[in-house]
Amino acid sequence: MTRCNNLQLRRVPNSIKVYLLSYFGLYIPDRARICQLHLQNTSLEEFPEITAHQHTDFNVDSFVDMVNMYTRALESRSRLDLENINEVSEDDLRYWTGLNHSQFEQLFQQVPSLHRQSVTPRTDLGVYLCKIRTGEPNTRLCTTFGLAETTLRRKLHLARECLLADFVPVHIGLDHITRTEVISRNRILPNYIFGSNASSKPLIICDGTYLFVEKSSNFLFQRVSYSLHKYRNLIKPFLIVCADGHILDVIGPYAATTTDAAIMKQILQNHDQPIEDNPFHYFFEEGDILILDRGFRDAIVSLEEHGYVAYLPPSKQRNETQLTTEETNKSRLITMCRWVVETVNGKFKNSFKIFRDKMFKNTLTKTFTDFKIAAALINCFQKPYEDSRYTDDFIASINRNIHKTNLLAAYVLENNLNRQRASFIRLDAHNPEVSDFPELTYEDLIKFAIGTYHLKIARSYCSEHTKRTGVYEIEYLPKKPNKWGFKLHVLCDLMGHAHKFKVYYSGQLNSEKLPDEPDLGATGNVVVRLLRGVPKRQNHIIFFDNFCTSLPLVVSLAKAGIHSGNCATKQDTK
Repeated sequence: MTRCNNLQLRRVPNSIKVYLLSYFGLYIPDRARICQLHLQNTSLEEFPEITAHQHTDFNVDSFVDMVNMYTRALESRSRLDLENINEVSEDDLRYWTGLNHSQFEQLFQQVPSLHRQSVTPRTDLGVYLCKIRTGEPNTRLCTTFGLAETTLRRKLHLARECLLADFVPVHIGLDHITRTEVISRNRILPNYIFGSNASSKPLIICDGTYLFVEKSSNFLFQRVSYSLHKYRNLIKPFLIVCADGHILDVIGPYAATTTDAAIMKQILQNHDQPIEDNPFHYFFEEGDILILDRGFRDAIVSLEEHGYVAYLPPSKQRNETQLTTEETNKSRLITMCRWVVETVNGKFKNSFKIFRDKMFKNTLTKTFTDFKIAAALINCFQKPYEDSRYTDDFIASINRNIHKTNLLAAYVLENNLNRQRASFIRLDAHNPEVSDFPELTYEDLIKFAIGTYHLKIARSYCSEHTKRTGVYEIEYLPKKPNKWGFKLHVLCDLMGHAHKFKVYYSGQLNSEKLPDEPDLGATGNVVVRLLRGVPKRQNHIIFFDNFCTSLPLVVSLAKAGIHSGNCATKQDTK
């Protein structure tokens, strides 16, 4: 595989090599290797794209290897005969179904209706798992399992219905778990930020996800399924997730034009059913905590009316260009806990490749059922998130920095650095100014970033700033010296002769004010003091800088019979 740095490599399974050679004309020699991560998470269509192509001479040994590949495939045609699952290798079973032998048997035992309705129940279950796991078209699955297409469709339908009836209610839905179990799934960090040790409350995270669909010739469906946000046709399942990633329920699907806030309102109102029969209100109580994103802001009033406590990131105020430091810190607290639902959304498309591509129109009636079954499989066989061993350090960092002011932003605004060109200097590794820069360990970086997300994207960030020569340049702005001085206001005539001057500092100006003089502010008062000796009502004209201009000053001079005007000062930066 190209761009794979994993050192734990293994041979490509023979069944996959035969499959790629038969359908894609891609020959993988015996010496080719692949890591476990790519083997499990790569669809067959992606293999030709990500495989490192090396053109070598096709010799007799290559031909013999191809013959042996097909010979082994013919000898082991029962390898995917799931009725004899012990004869299927661990690698092949995991690749095609995503489960090992014990997990497959555990799932099989949880679908008793399939035992009663099918002569080959393990094959039916395996065909369905293979379908949602790989997303392969039915024609290829027919070849893999040696079935007619009508038989394959019948098996898929039967397995889907049996899983929906027996397996799904045990693993998702508000009836499959108790409030006490939900509370026990509150991780330490979210519970510290938003919960309370005095009275434990369930802490849930809600979000909508997307399943892309084909364009439809039905104009009504085309209109409601087109998203102006994604510029694609889609439907929206809605997830309710515990703080550790356990999926409480999957609701929907909803139209692409329905916002997350509108979905939440419909859930609170029990859609078209009586509100007293609403399972959401039956399970959750007043004071329960919901962590949401900004898309739910229009539903906050409805949530609070029902007694729920909702937290979502602050939004910018009107006419503001960015959040304040306090608002940004609050937004970070939400993100520290809400990332769980985003990774759960990613699990669906990583573990079940059928949801990666556009759904065909003729499969839309089954798509949401497949999604609910996938959610139940995630809950059953994938581990929930656990508390980090650095949680105590994260909490200490939050307490230490949550109320800190943004010193960098204050420095930029104070020195007007955002409104002038800054001269950055290339930083040399031997610069004495950075000789005392701390050397941080990997653990120090995790504690500093409060997690590993920024560390994982650091490589991409650095590659973006690395020049073609391979040099990574860091530039810095030297400390800008402070400017000190006095501002002088001078009264002079047209010939440039100075008659009077005043030093501008507001403290003394207030003490020099005469009883009959108005208080026009610091700069206006300076002009009034300078004009004390100018005769009144003799049509004198006074010109002053924009710095001193104000409407009260102009009115005050007009009352004294002095005409006034202002002029702009030329600046070197313009």
